[in-house]
Amino acid sequence: MPKAFIMVDVVPGREVEVQQSISKLAGIKMAYQVTGEHDIIAFVDAEPYEEFAGILATIRRLNGVRDTDSHLVL
Repeated sequence: MPKAFIMVDVVPGREVEVQQSISKLAGIKMAYQVTGEHDIIAFVDAEPYEEFAGILATIRRLNGVRDTDSHLVL
């Protein structure tokens, strides 16, 4: 069952809107605004892998998202 942390880079000023949109997606267990290299970190728990890929694709299409960086849990 794919579990992953997704780091999200957001257009300045859109952090709250993007965080709220990500939090509403099925499979997202948490999404927090953070300091550092990325703006938001989300944790995904999805099954099967195709569901994870769909969630990631949806996040990447959200207005205000500039980039994502995914880290699968081993």
